[in-house]
Amino acid sequence: MSTDRLPKGPPQLVSIATQIEAHLERLIFEGEIGSGQRLSEPEIAAWFRTSRSPVREALRRLEASGLVTIEPRRGASVKVPSRTDVEDMLAIREALEGMAARLAAERADVEDVKLLRNALNERGKDIQGRRERIDFHEALLRTARNERLQDIVRGSMNLFRIIRAISARAEGRATHSAEEHLAILRAVEDHDPTAAEEAARKHIRKVRANLLNAFDAHSRTSSPVAPAGLTLVGRRNPIAASR
Repeated sequence: MSTDRLPKGPPQLVSIATQIEAHLERLIFEGEIGSGQRLSEPEIAAWFRTSRSPVREALRRLEASGLVTIEPRRGASVKVPSRTDVEDMLAIREALEGMAARLAAERADVEDVKLLRNALNERGKDIQGRRERIDFHEALLRTARNERLQDIVRGSMNLFRIIRAISARAEGRATHSAEEHLAILRAVEDHDPTAAEEAARKHIRKVRANLLNAFDAHSRTSSPVAPAGLTLVGRRNPIAASR
């Protein structure tokens, strides 16, 4: 058997569809592809230098996770949440985050507190050679040590991230959020479950007010859905570059 036909280098362990899904998910979460933005199969396939089949599979997965809507004859677009979606999701998040904070205050050890403090101090810094945000809420969930709670909260995160991308530019919100996270951390560090839960619920209530204001403003000023081809042109293709 000729070795000319064998692939060069180590085998690719992650499918192209999975890589496309991951990169589109990241662009949606970061607000680079906005709510309502059309996702053109031909454009995405050309960008990733692949056929439309893995693109179609990636879009179906994103639809299943609640990030994308696929309509007959219209194709795929990033989900446009309703105001009711936002209100309902944040009502649930307030209860769940409060529970996570209470459990964290009851169960946190020295290493857990260190993890939470790092999540505050390292937010937005360059970690392990790439831009990555250590998420305080994820650290709080880990500290709560309740796998079922973690699954429920993580399952509700996608819609939250779409809305958060809309409101991410709200002036002064990052500073207030850091102060609210610090109040939660101090309650956890003091092993005060009641204070921790109240601080977490107060934080989510403020997040809710901010997100609803941003959502309403976005709804009033947003332009019609951007045409296909607008988002990806000129952007570096991370998959093709790694081949």
